[in-house]
Amino acid sequence: MKKLMFLLALTAIVAIFATGCSSADSQSKTDSGSEKTETTDVKKELLATQMDFTADLSANYAPVAAYQSALADEASTDDVIKTSAEAAKKAADEGAAKLADYKLESNLPDEQKEAFTKSLDSLKAYFEEVTKAIDASETEPNFDAAQKQFDAFQSELEGIYEDAGLQVPNMATALS
Repeated sequence: MKKLMFLLALTAIVAIFATGCSSADSQSKTDSGSEKTETTDVKKELLATQMDFTADLSANYAPVAAYQSALADEASTDDVIKTSAEAAKKAADEGAAKLADYKLESNLPDEQKEAFTKSLDSLKAYFEEVTKAIDASETEPNFDAAQKQFDAFQSELEGIYEDAGLQVPNMATALS
């Protein structure tokens, strides 16, 4: 009888132990699955934010890029350069104004949203520097200061994308 009670108690202990381990393993798998879902959600939201953002600002960036292309093209006439300079200056002014009170519509986690919003200050400064360069000379503008601001914008975004496990986009291409 004592042996039977001992075997029943031992069986109960083993069953409880096995159930406990199984439950802990199940919880671990649930936590891991939850983290993967959160990471996937952040990636999706970051890409959606990028698409919305580039759609909002490509109309301001594209004329600047076209102006820079016209300057680089030896076949461009002075009239073409002047016309594209005016369009680029107008677009840059509008881009800076738009970014001055731009509200990032996104469901990104607060940390990523703050970093993305902070990077927009560099893009705003880029547009302001483009305007200054065109004001200084339509036919031979110096875009060095503007390029430094754009590089800062690109660099600030790199951390956000790398932390999310995404390839960093070339924002000049994305905005064109």
